Order: sequence, then C-alpha cells, then structure tokens
Amino acid sequence: MLTTAICKTIDTSIRHAWLVIGVFVVLVAASSVFVARHFAINTDVGKLLNPEAESARRDALISAAFPQRADTTLVVVRAPAPEFASQAARELAARLRTQPALFRSVSLGADSEFFANNGLLFLPVEQVAALGQRLTDARPLLNALAHDPSLRGLSNLLAVTLLTPLQTGQLKLADMAPLLDRSADVVDTVLVGRPAALSWRAMADAGAPEGGVHSLVEVVPVLRFDELQPGAASSDAIRAAAGQLQLARRYGATVGLTGSVPLSDEEFSSVQEGSTTSSAVTAAFVLLILWLALRSMKLVAAVFLTMLGGLALTAALGLLLVGSFNIISVAFAMLFVGIGVDFGIQFGMRFRARLLEIGDTQVALLAVSRTISLPLTLAAVATAIGFFAFLPTAYRGVAELGEIAGVGILFVAFPTCLTVLPALIKVLNPPGASAMPGYRWLAPVDHAFQAHRKGLLYGTLAVVLAGVPLLWHLHFDFNPLHLKDPSSESMKTLRSLTRSGEIGIDNVQVLAPTLAAARALGERVAQLPEVSGVMTLASFVPDRQDEKQVLIAALAATLDPVLAQVPAQAAGDSERVSALRSAARALRNAALDYPGAGEEPARRLADGLSALAKAPPQARDRAEHALADPLRLALASLRQALHPQRVTLESVPVELRRNWVASDGRALLEIAPSKPPGVERGDDTLLRNFAAAVQRVAPDATGGPISVLNAAGVVIRAFIQAAVLAVLAITVLLWITFRRLDDVLLTMVPLLVSLLFTLELCVLFNIKLNFANIIALPLLLGVGVAFKIYYVMAWRGGATELLQHGLTQAIILSAATTGTAFGSLWLSNHPGTASMGKLLVLALGCTLIGAVFFQPILMGKPRAKPRS
Repeated sequence: MLTTAICKTIDTSIRHAWLVIGVFVVLVAASSVFVARHFAINTDVGKLLNPEAESARRDALISAAFPQRADTTLVVVRAPAPEFASQAARELAARLRTQPALFRSVSLGADSEFFANNGLLFLPVEQVAALGQRLTDARPLLNALAHDPSLRGLSNLLAVTLLTPLQTGQLKLADMAPLLDRSADVVDTVLVGRPAALSWRAMADAGAPEGGVHSLVEVVPVLRFDELQPGAASSDAIRAAAGQLQLARRYGATVGLTGSVPLSDEEFSSVQEGSTTSSAVTAAFVLLILWLALRSMKLVAAVFLTMLGGLALTAALGLLLVGSFNIISVAFAMLFVGIGVDFGIQFGMRFRARLLEIGDTQVALLAVSRTISLPLTLAAVATAIGFFAFLPTAYRGVAELGEIAGVGILFVAFPTCLTVLPALIKVLNPPGASAMPGYRWLAPVDHAFQAHRKGLLYGTLAVVLAGVPLLWHLHFDFNPLHLKDPSSESMKTLRSLTRSGEIGIDNVQVLAPTLAAARALGERVAQLPEVSGVMTLASFVPDRQDEKQVLIAALAATLDPVLAQVPAQAAGDSERVSALRSAARALRNAALDYPGAGEEPARRLADGLSALAKAPPQARDRAEHALADPLRLALASLRQALHPQRVTLESVPVELRRNWVASDGRALLEIAPSKPPGVERGDDTLLRNFAAAVQRVAPDATGGPISVLNAAGVVIRAFIQAAVLAVLAITVLLWITFRRLDDVLLTMVPLLVSLLFTLELCVLFNIKLNFANIIALPLLLGVGVAFKIYYVMAWRGGATELLQHGLTQAIILSAATTGTAFGSLWLSNHPGTASMGKLLVLALGCTLIGAVFFQPILMGKPRAKPRS
C-alpha cells in the first residue's frame, strides 16, 4: 500500500509537473515573506528550560516580585582615580535619567547621594576612629590643600609647608614615600600624554584602590522586542551620552557595558557575525558535493532548489509553532540542510542509476519510486521520531528544535522529495550519467571486511566496550557564561568585575514572606562555612550608629572650618612654573639631607616636576587636571560625608528599598559564597558545595549556581528520557516494518555503538557537554538511524559488497554535506556555536563510521531468500 501510494504520488507529480512547481513557488514565496516579517530569536539561555520546572518557577517568582532586577544593563565607568570614576558615573546617570523613553530606571551604587552622605556610617567603629585620627593629624596639611587646591598649591606644599616638619622631625621623608611615588607616577604619565590621576581618597584610606578603578551605574532599559537586539538602542544611547559628556577627555573615563541585556544582545551579534560568509561558503560546498554525487548540473539544481524551498517552508512553520527561535532551535536550518540533502542525494543517485539503465526520465522516476518508497519513508519517520522524542522533556530549547526539525523532516523534506523533486527532474530532463554510482576501488576492502568479519566485529566491540570506563569522566559544563564570546565587551567587562568580587554572579537568593523572616534565615545561613555573607534590606542600616555619629561629629567640628574656606584665586602659568621649580629644588635638597627610603621617590618626583616646568603649558594643564581636580573632588566628598543622617529602614531610598522588599512585603535574602585560599572564584566544585550547603538550610534558594545546576540536571534527564523514548519508538517502528528481531537489532546496535563511541571520544578530546552542543545527540539519533535503515533495506533486498555500492557513495556524500554545514558552525567566534559544531562533526563522523564500516560487518552476507 505504501509503495503504491508513493508511486501514485510521484506519477501525479510528474504528469502535473508545472502545477506542482507553481504551487511550491507560491508557498515558498509566502513563507519567505512571513519569515522576513516575523523572524525573531531569543538568545536568553535562561529561557531554554521549561518554565514549569520547579527551579524556573522560583526564579520567576523573584523576577515577578522584583522586575527591575531582570533585564538590566550594568554600566562600568573606569577612570584613573576613584574620584574621577565617581564623578563621571554621576554625570552619566544624570544624563540617562533625562531619557525616560529609553530607560525605565537609572541608579547609582556606592556613588549615590545616600552613600555619599552616609558612607562613614557603614565603616566599622574602629575604622571610623582610625580615619578620624589620621584626618585630625593631617589638619594642617588639609588646610593648605583646601586653601589652594591647584598645581601651584601642591607645589608650594612640597616646597614650603613640608619643610618645617622634616626639619623638626615631626615628619620623616620615608613616611612621604607613598605620596612621592604616586605623584611621580602621575607626573611621568602626564608628560607622555596619557590619562592619569592622583587619588587623594586612596592617600587618606589605605584600603582604597590606588588607580584603574571604576564606578557602577545600573539601568533598566526599555527593550524593543520587535528587534533582533532588543537592548541595542539603549546601549547605543549610553555610549552616545558618554561621548556627549566627553568623559574620556575630562576624566580619562571609559564606559563598558555588561549585564543580562548586553550579554544577550552581544551573544546574538557574535552568533550572527560572519554568518553571511559562512552561509555562502557552506552553499558552495553543498553544491560541489551534490555535483560529485549527481554529476549533472540539472539534477544538482533540482535537489538544491527543493532543499532551499523546503528550508523556507520549515522556517515559516517553525515560527508558527514556537513564535521565536532560540540559540539551539535556530540550528534546525543546519539539520534540515543535512537531512534534506540526504533525501535528495538518495533519490537523485537512484534516479541516476535507473536513467543509465532505462534511458527515459519518466520511466526512470517511476522505477525509483518503487525502490525508494519504503527506505525513504522509514528513514523520514524514524528520523522525525528521534527529534519528536524531545517534546515531552523539560529542555525547552531542544524540545523546540525537535519540534521544528521533526515537522520539517516529516511534513516538508519528505513530501517535497516525493513531489517537487520529481517534478523538477521531469521539467529539467537531466542527461544520463556515464557510469553507475559507487566506489569500485573499494572492492578489495569489501572482500577483506567479509573475509575477516568476525575478527573485525569482535575487535570493534572490544574497543568500544573498553572505553566505557571513560564515561565516568564525561563532564557537563553547566556554566552558561562559557557559551558566550569571551572577546565581547560585555564578557570582558563581566570578567573584570567578577575577579574583583564586586558583583555576585554566583550569589543565590531566597524570597522570604517578610523582612523579619529574611533576616532570621540570613542569620542561620551566615553560619555556614561555605557562605561569606548575606544581605537583606536591613544590611543597609549600619550598626552602632550612635558611636559613629559622635566620632564623625567631632571630626566635622575640626575639619568643617578647613573645608569651608574659600580657595585662592587660580594661578597663572608663570606662577605654576615658579612653584614647580621651587618644589623640585626642595625635593632634591630633602633627598640629600634625609637619605633612606624616601630618597629615591623624592629625586624621581623632583626630576618630573623639573621636566613639567620646562614642558609646554598644555602639559601643566594636564598635570593640574590629574593632580588638583581629584583633590577638589575628594575634599568636596569629605565635607559631604562629615554630616550623615541617622539611617533607618524607613529612610533607605525608595530605589534601593524596592530592590530588596517587594510591594506586597516579601523580602529578598541574597547569599554569597566564600572563597577558600587557593581556590579560584567560580570554581565548579566550590559552587556545587555552596549550592548544596545553602539548600540544606534554605530549600527555596535559587539563582546563581543553584539555578544552573538545576538546569544541568534538567538537561541531562531530558536527554536520557528522550534517548530512551526515541530508541523504544524507533525499535517499535522497525519491528512493525521488518517483523524480524534480528533486523531490528542490525539497525539499532550500530546506532547505539556510534553513540557510545561519540561520548568516549568526547572524553579523549576533552570536549565537555553543555547546553548548546548536546544537540549533537539527537542529530546522531536522527541522521544515524536513516543511514542504518538504508543499509538494512539494501541488505534485505539482497545487495552485496556494500562498500562499493552506490548507496555507500550516497551516504558518504550526504554526510559530507551535513558535515560541511556543521563545520561552518565550528569556525564561529561564539564558543557555544563552535562547541556545537565541533561535537556535531564528531557525532556525524562516528555515525558515518558506524554505518559504512561497522554496519556491513555486523550484517554479513545477505540471508538466502526462501524458495517459492
């Protein structure tokens, strides 16, 4: 019945060839327009899993309670000194707040008014007391600096103000070594024309960074989901604002973007990068391989046009089915090309052989329909089952890929191969080939395989089974950041923040019913050795405020008159030159009079100041900016910090409060992992132990390593479930078709051996499975079962010497076409895409070896047909 139905379908398509082609062209055109208008891709790897999964639901609860925490952009403003970084961040944030059409909210972290006013209250009492003592002792110095915070004032300070303390012994030159060293570095940098700044904040606080520091601005952009990169407009606006404010010229500041929005946008950009060239090269190689298989440009055109049209139809069906592609399901195109071309090559090479025998195109097509109907149908259905097996799993990314690829194979590639392809062949009427397809030169290998069949069979099985212990070392890389382009701006920025420990990408969260419950749970979790700290809204209320207020008030009484004085008038350039020369002389004299640790820095700074005095005025302007402008900003910040207000839960700013307590009173607890000495931040074992320890105390914890570990578990379970389901379903299909258990085993055993061998090679080649490359396994099931079916069907039909048979040439060239498509992925700059291509090529190679080498050995000679 099946053969009769397919023969009638092909016969009808041949007799009404132009009608079939016309309908196909209309459908392809409509599909192309639909795809162009509705194409969308979601690059968020966090949405590759079923949202109904328990961990996904917990993540969704937090996102719903705190929507401003999702879809954020973190702007990292870097500058030579923290004073410049803070000021640049404040100006940038102010500019962004004027663009509500692009930004829902803009917030500063440590540089906000709240922390600028109350920052001293967050220090330990002992540190406040020590800082207060240092600043009190430095009151004369601060007085001089506040009186003339300029290059002239700083030079006079070195030349005059410090001379007496050195002579009286109140100050030692060695004590000044850090200041002299840093000042000399800045002057030397200014002289060569590079951005520089002297951080006075670092001079006052030994724990502060010395340079190359940054400030953070967190924005929630308005996303444009009708575009391929929803956050591109907001990211461009941030960079434009930085340019308009001239942050680079004024503060030596650079702006880097990271966070969920830039990471997602740049991931799509890196996936897309070079795709046009890659597609063109792939198409050229596919055409070349088709030529090698079919030896007729008309036949090549028929197969290629059928495949291209089918690709457009499948893309349209995919968008109708899932709405938007994801970074895994978009690989349906490569799968369709590989399998669609496989069907075309199988049909085309059979037609080529029949045409050589018969000489008439229409008769040859009808003859092909009788021989190809069962193997092609069986291959299409089994391949589709291999992909549909992922539909019930929780791995949404691959489930969607399976849905699109399965539909494309069963309802596009297979039908068009039986309708459009014969119609095109009839219309184009390709000439007959000069020789039958196949590899006659493999005849000696064929004979050797059969002569030593048992030895090769047992040897192959022994090698594969010996490698089974390797599977204990097969790892799943659960870190989604490893799938992103490490050279992208967002990843480089993220890595720098992660190394410094300023952002907690490995932190986990718990959504508690109230703030009190969050605090109580935090106290228990904080006792765990795997935890370095916990945060709730209450963390923004400093402890021992009364003691600190007393210390700060006393310091304010001492320093307010100093900091409030009106600075001296700006100096002319001649005054600056004179002051620089005086300072250089004083430093040289000090180096001669007080040898020791401060001698060399004093000489180096003296040389720099002398060179600066001789340099053009523009160099002194740069030095004024690098030395005096940070001083002015630091003095202003100090004055602001000397008058804090008592902080309570009610006085915490609204923009900060809403990040920790939802409108309905639910509160967030954030937990950070500890980092033992000698262990790298982000170490997999460390994160696993941290996640397990936290979940023992707080089972509802989510985010960070808990979410990705749960995701990894979902993925692994999904592939086990899908593999079992696919194997069972394909086995049942083969049993229904073959009605012989040994024929079913002849098809399935090589497939399972190929799967096992692929995983063993992954260990040997140090290829880790991840969220992207694991799609190689359904490909192996899909393509692999088709290859095996072709061989078993030919063997059941009595075919011998299969290596030299045209079927082997068809399978090898089909695999080469698929391998070309996957090889182009391997060359991608995007690590996830590259790893996908690498494992796909490996899996395809193992599948091909299993089909061409192991399958004929396993089958042996065809069984004798029973006598009638």
